[in-house]
Amino acid sequence: MVHVMVALLPGMVVQVLLGDWRTLVVIGVSTIGALLTEIVCTRSTRDLSDGSAAVTGLLIGLCLPATTPWFVCLVASIIAVAIAKHAFGGLGNNVFNPAMAGYAAALLAYPALVVEFDTVSGATALEQLAHRGSTTIDEITGSSAFGAFGAATHEWINLAFFVGGLYLIVVRVISPLLPFCVIAGIGVTAFILDDGGSSSSHGSPLFNWFAGGTMLTAFFVATDPVTSPSNRAGIVIYALGIGALAMLIRKYSSWPDGFAFSVLLANCFVPLLERIGRARVSAA
Repeated sequence: MVHVMVALLPGMVVQVLLGDWRTLVVIGVSTIGALLTEIVCTRSTRDLSDGSAAVTGLLIGLCLPATTPWFVCLVASIIAVAIAKHAFGGLGNNVFNPAMAGYAAALLAYPALVVEFDTVSGATALEQLAHRGSTTIDEITGSSAFGAFGAATHEWINLAFFVGGLYLIVVRVISPLLPFCVIAGIGVTAFILDDGGSSSSHGSPLFNWFAGGTMLTAFFVATDPVTSPSNRAGIVIYALGIGALAMLIRKYSSWPDGFAFSVLLANCFVPLLERIGRARVSAA
């Protein structure tokens, strides 16, 4: 968990420097809320030493926009730790990724408050793509919401999280298979959906890799060892599914970014993927 926190630092710093200083407040409130909920649920401070509650709070804070009210941050953290984690028996027994469960609950409960809004361009690139109607990509990419190769500011935030993810691979905290399959899943789906820029397209694979929460999800969320498969075949199916589902949600739903829901949906199939993996081993 210490390695994970260190790996999150580059993305966190870039997110604050290129975004809004209030991001620090959101991250701080979310993390404190997760730690306090852990203490209440366990009636002890001993379990804080494993770092899981702190990482959950950090991930929630990094997912929520800087304008999120403090009480929404607390609600997300409480749901993540108390319901998604401890209601299932605590660390190692939870079915759903706690951070994504808390974040998704906040999205559904407070949609008007948990909306990422770019004060310069008026709306983020993913929001403009999701609600552009019959406008082609070429007609809207002149907006300041679009950067050199991804979404403005988000391209550099994603690049920083990518660097942090490579650090986790180098120190062998995670395997490269899962995160790169998530990236492949969103890339292949975006390639299939991309027709060169018509009103039915949703951007190139490169754009979608460096927009929204792609790299944060691929390296820090989807790789959660408790809620992801342990066998190679299951990992590939699970990770490709997360990427593909996220891209489909981006294009066909009212939510600009779909990673929270794609991860939670994929979590539902982990028991089945584990059984498939065991069957393959037994057959061999």
